[in-house]
Amino acid sequence: MQEIPKDKVKEASQGLSAIGHELRLSVLCLLLGRTMCVQELMEATGAAQSNLSQHLAKMRMLGIVENEKRGQQVFYRIANPAWEDLVLALKQIYCPEMCFNSEDKE
Repeated sequence: MQEIPKDKVKEASQGLSAIGHELRLSVLCLLLGRTMCVQELMEATGAAQSNLSQHLAKMRMLGIVENEKRGQQVFYRIANPAWEDLVLALKQIYCPEMCFNSEDKE
């Protein structure tokens, strides 16, 4: 049996820990398939700007989200389609009533 590289297990654990926070997971659900500015994320989550910014910075540092500045606003999106797949899988498990089939997503 092939041994799983310890550094990859650690990296996966850190990634799962990073999305395991309620606010960060909420943000990722909101970002599924779209880009949103910080103001929109604040309104949707009810989080204060400073709190939200700290969580976005952590996810950006880990490569989960990426940002783009447009004028005075900063927009965020999920950085890697694999993260979207993971969030969709969690959504299908925990809130399947909110999931769409592939035809609805387009």
